[in-house]
Amino acid sequence: MVHIKDFVTNPPSNPFFGVIGHPIAQSKSPLLHNLALNYHRIVADYYKIDTPSDSFAWVGKLVTLPGFRGLNVTIPHKSRVMDMLSFIDPKALQAGVVNTIKPEHLGFAGYNTDILGVERSILPHALLITGRPALVFGSGGAAKAVVAALKSCGITEAYIVSRKNTLSGWPSKLNGVTVHLADYLSLEEPLKNSSLVVNTTPLGMFPKTDDSPVPSKMVRLLKEKVCMDAIYNPQETLFLKQAKEAKALKTISGVTMFVEQAAASFKIWTGKDFPVDEARTLLIKSL
Repeated sequence: MVHIKDFVTNPPSNPFFGVIGHPIAQSKSPLLHNLALNYHRIVADYYKIDTPSDSFAWVGKLVTLPGFRGLNVTIPHKSRVMDMLSFIDPKALQAGVVNTIKPEHLGFAGYNTDILGVERSILPHALLITGRPALVFGSGGAAKAVVAALKSCGITEAYIVSRKNTLSGWPSKLNGVTVHLADYLSLEEPLKNSSLVVNTTPLGMFPKTDDSPVPSKMVRLLKEKVCMDAIYNPQETLFLKQAKEAKALKTISGVTMFVEQAAASFKIWTGKDFPVDEARTLLIKSL
């Protein structure tokens, strides 16, 4: 990991890709993308670039370095980077969140590959969830990616559960899905009515693995639902353990979402297919 100022003032000699965000130390993106670069014998490297909010101005210099080939963007910059782009994919534009940037002849293009990662995670289970609402814990960029992916599975209504008690910055409808605000005090009814429950909060992420967004008294309501966690470390979070104990229809870890969003980013940058199976195995071994 390197701070963005240090990276820009002393850039690598080889072409490079990278991920910016803060905190960034825990990111496994370099592990997967360097595997893919080596797999295709592409002479380039992928870096973790620590970018605190007060250092964001360095991003403009980063993307104009001669070796720059592509960038992933994570918290807290997924919306902020949109101001520097000359083209934004329609789904990313509607969600108001970009996680992938590609240099083009006339500027920079932005995409949201998290949406595809969610679709590939839940589409195999679409028959179990179609026609009923989804409930999403969290209201950040990952939550927007989840909601943007729901229409492909036949879901047109979503409850967003946020401790902020506001959906400031959210449209009332996202990619054909009507959005409602719920809170932890009025959770029972929307949880009972939903067929898909997704955690996009950091609750349960390593090292604080004893946390879950679902209060213990409501775990029983996960019965016969499809439950997905955007967290991939640990592979089975407390939320997913709760879901299994409650006899959920299916539990889905964040591993598929993470690998598939990386694959989609790599395809955008290089036009080449990602070694998905090898990347999944490497990721799981690293956890």
